[in-house]
Order: sequence, then structure tokens, then C-alpha cells
Amino acid sequence: MTPPLPPSFSRRLFVQTTAAASMGLVLPRGAYADGREAALRVGVIGCGGRGTGAATDCMRASENVEIVALGDVAPDRLAEAVVNLTKFVADNPTLAPKYRVTPDRTFTGFDVYEKVLASDVDLVILATPPGFRPLHLSAAVDAGKHIFTEKPVATDVAGALSVIATYERSLAKGLHIVAGTQRRHNPGYVEVVQRMRDGAIGDVLNGQVYWNQGGLWSKPREASWSDMEWQMRNWLYFTWLSGDHIVEQHVHNMDVANWVMDGHPIRATGLGGRQWRTGPEFGN
Repeated sequence: MTPPLPPSFSRRLFVQTTAAASMGLVLPRGAYADGREAALRVGVIGCGGRGTGAATDCMRASENVEIVALGDVAPDRLAEAVVNLTKFVADNPTLAPKYRVTPDRTFTGFDVYEKVLASDVDLVILATPPGFRPLHLSAAVDAGKHIFTEKPVATDVAGALSVIATYERSLAKGLHIVAGTQRRHNPGYVEVVQRMRDGAIGDVLNGQVYWNQGGLWSKPREASWSDMEWQMRNWLYFTWLSGDHIVEQHVHNMDVANWVMDGHPIRATGLGGRQWRTGPEFGN
């Protein structure tokens, strides 16, 4: 059941803008007396490559957005994000008015999600390692914020059940959540799926999906890092933080399969093992 939209939103605008800007949910929060829409204030929680990229995508997506707060558990990653975003707006001067982050709105530590949510933002981008996603989603809904969340939304069953409960609370509050399964917003995918549903290849009875790519990064452990810091800086190699490759990356392809089949699996079996990236630097 879809919740009623707040008075300043239209359903048509919501669908159009989220489809056009799946990397940065864009919603006007009101309008000025002269007809100009008020800027949507956006905070970023998790300022690594994906969070920084989502912030730049968001600034490109609409005339009516402002990035106003940044938070990351690691001070060096936060500083790097500030440098990269400052350079981005310097290279794209027309976007400079959309970057309004000040030193008092940059936060570090494990409680950055609370600080960003408390910094008068309308929407948050959640781009931390996925293991923290259920907690951050729940806190964002409790704080009454609209959300763009990177995928996956959880890394285990308990987290997934938590997210489902959070989603139900968001409906009751009239909040919107967009997840980073971006194939749903890719024009090529959208058109192909529609043609299939229109019968272009007949009834779809079976399908196979694959994920193929090259190597991924890993960060050598530094002597000053605790186990926690080492794992967080190499989060994709630890199941509690990433859910492993199937959950963290292959989720895109499984989402396409569900979309094409217009349903979900009724049962599942698994078979596999690890023959590659078996060294200790690649976690579990």
C-alpha cells in the first residue's frame, strides 16, 4: 500500500525525479512565494567512493538540492571527501551553490549518522558498509527523513527483517525510500523488460543471471589499525559487513530476475565455494 504524499509533493514528480536520479533521491520540500522551489537539504552518511559519487550525482540531478552535511567514521575518509567535493564544484562552477557543507556540519565517529540526521537535513544518502544499513535506515525513518540507500539494505536475515519493519514505519510516516538497485532506472533495462512483458519473446519460463568482473581492491593492514578498523576498511571481504559477493553485488542481477519474472523465488538451493581470493587479506 502506497502512503499518501505530504502536501508539498506530487506522486508524478516523485516518480519522475527518482527515475531520473536513482543515485540521489530528489524531492522539493516546498516553494517560495515567487514560485521557485525550496532546495532540498541532503546529508551524506558514509563518505567513501560511493558516498562521494552519490553526492555528486545528487547535485547533478536537480536544480533544487543542496549537500549540507557529511559524516564518516574515519577522519581521513571525511577529509578526502571534502577535498574531492570541493574540487568537483570548482570544476563545475554552476553546481557550486549546491555544496553548502561547513566545518560544523562535518562529522566523524560511529555516531555520525545521529549527527547528520540532527543537522536539519530533509534527505539522507546512506553509503556506509552495508552491515550498518538496518541501524541507519531505522534511525533515519525515526528522524522523519527521506532516504536514498545504497544496496544491499541488509547483510543477514535479522537485518532484512529489521528493514522490512522500518519500511512499514516509513509508510505510516509518508516517507520515501529509494534503494540503489539502479537497473530499475536504466532506460535500456526498462525498455527491454517492458518489451518482454508485451510478449516480444513469448512467455518467459526460465532465466539465468551472472556477474562477471575483474579484481577488487583491498587495503593492506596498517600497524595502527584495530581488527575493527581493518575489517571496515576492507568491508567487502567480511560477511557481517557486506553479506559477501552474492548479497553485495549479485543483488543487482537477482533483482533483474525478479523484475523480469514479476515475482520472487518460492524456494532456493545453494552450491559453491571459494577458489579465488583465499589469502588472509581477503577476510572470510
